Amino acid sequence: MFKSLALCVFFAATPLLAADTNGAIAALKALPEKYRAGVLKLSADNASPDPETWYVSAKAAPDNKSTHSLEIAAGQIISDKPSIGLREIFSSANPIDLSKVLIDSRDAFGIAQGYAKASGKLIASVSFVLNQQGSAAVPVWSVWCYAPDGTYFGEMQLLATDGAVISNNAFQKNP
Repeated sequence: MFKSLALCVFFAATPLLAADTNGAIAALKALPEKYRAGVLKLSADNASPDPETWYVSAKAAPDNKSTHSLEIAAGQIISDKPSIGLREIFSSANPIDLSKVLIDSRDAFGIAQGYAKASGKLIASVSFVLNQQGSAAVPVWSVWCYAPDGTYFGEMQLLATDGAVISNNAFQKNP
């Protein structure tokens, strides 16, 4: 009986544990230490709420001069390449203060879903970008929302510190 109960608990918890590796905060935690203080941007497409792959642009410590493009899937680094594009060379992007990222991508998706429901719409997928526009600024989620047929609803911006909606051209009604 105890063995059956233990197996039921294990299998019931397994999807939760597996899903936990796909959120933004889990992806950021998967980064090697040398990149954590230099994350410039985190992005993903086709998330519902979790994407298959997160894309990270980060500067490597200790010199923070070389920018790398990383891909993270299921909590694992699947690609780490130097970025040699002009955008990275001339970028004045500020590193994201990861300690201020308290709202995960799933939370941002849930907030967008609340606005969609209040407006009589259904979100099938979103695209995410997390960045920070200044060293004293807070990180901001940009969430592009799409219907099941792929129709673009618009963009919402949320503070990554508390989920406050600071911009919304996607939905007319608040939850």
